[in-house]
Amino acid sequence: MSSSRWKRLPARAALTIGSIVSGLVPLTVIKGAGHEFIPLPQGENAITADFHFIRTQTESPAHITSGFYKIESGPERPAHYNFEETKYVLNGQIDVLDEATGFTHHLVPGDFAFFHVGSKVKFSTKSHGLAFYAVTRPIRNPHPNLQGREEKKSRL
Repeated sequence: MSSSRWKRLPARAALTIGSIVSGLVPLTVIKGAGHEFIPLPQGENAITADFHFIRTQTESPAHITSGFYKIESGPERPAHYNFEETKYVLNGQIDVLDEATGFTHHLVPGDFAFFHVGSKVKFSTKSHGLAFYAVTRPIRNPHPNLQGREEKKSRL
């Protein structure tokens, strides 16, 4: 893939906002990371579009867990990360106060946030929000309506 096709996004854009609180790691936010910004090469009908990568800072063995994050208006939900997490907002709005910078990110559908080991945040919303996430930790809270629905073997 040629470098001229894709504009490289800054790995730690949040670092430029305000001062950093000692010992905390700011999160990375990429606004408008939606599928509508991925062009297909002429004559092709598919393409991969990686837009962020890290080398995990968690302890071995590493895990990858994915799921959905749902929030409704109410008290702030604090989180201090000892694993990495990526969230992609699907619906509504999710507000994230980054305690490292003091900046509140207002994430809307198509926005992506990456939380590093050492990030400390508070989640909130004025209405509701839904995001897909992937984390480098084992499963903690299985989706109550999906338990037992994994296929035992591939249908390929």
